[in-house]
Amino acid sequence: MSRWSADSLRIALAPGEVALRRPRGTPASRVLTTDEPGVAGLLPLLDEALADPDWHGRRVEVVVSQHFVRHVLTPPPGKALSSAEELALVMGSLRGIYGDEAGQWQVEVMSQPPNHGLVGAAMGAAFVQRLDALLVRHGFRDIAIHPLASVAARHLPNNYAGWWVLAEPGWLSLFGGTQRAWQHLAAQPADTDWIATLPELIEREAGLATCTPPAAVWIQAVGTGAVSAPVSSHTRWQVLPHDREASGALALLGL
Repeated sequence: MSRWSADSLRIALAPGEVALRRPRGTPASRVLTTDEPGVAGLLPLLDEALADPDWHGRRVEVVVSQHFVRHVLTPPPGKALSSAEELALVMGSLRGIYGDEAGQWQVEVMSQPPNHGLVGAAMGAAFVQRLDALLVRHGFRDIAIHPLASVAARHLPNNYAGWWVLAEPGWLSLFGGTQRAWQHLAAQPADTDWIATLPELIEREAGLATCTPPAAVWIQAVGTGAVSAPVSSHTRWQVLPHDREASGALALLGL
């Protein structure tokens, strides 16, 4: 169990919503909303919520929707790299995809065996710095800020090998690989009919992957309501347990 899960305040940031939850005490949760869909509009909401002393504490974990995160998988380096070399390789791959915009992002690097690429998770540096400063100003000292994928991946089975679909309203994140290493990453906007188009998406990404993962798919739905696996004779589908009633930013805190 994460050291954050037992006694810390948890905060989720999703498009248009901020949710707060703690394991004990009253109130147990709170949700604030805004018509501003971008991440910048969420910080004033959070500042407003934390002005209430009921939500003060020392330790906090923030879960950020995949809408606000960009992932990249680099080419395999072929050898062990220093931390600085790993960051440079990830930044180079991000710039190759997103251009100069990537220079404004804060990046976390996940190492993998040298024959596999490095995984990078990027969020706006200015946003992360403002978020961290806001939390410090409200008295928090132990601060963890995670993309939703980092939290959700803890629920994958130990024998995972294949494709992992992380679905939120309006966004799909797709990861292919095994417990040993990720081999392919993709993400895209999603409409309400996303489940019906999954077989086509998996087939397309399998054709693009340099190392094709096994034909098995784990679907992890967060805030999308009830989900049924697609019908496909060539793929083994499995829907991971999820709260069918949870929605919005609160659904991110259910993991």
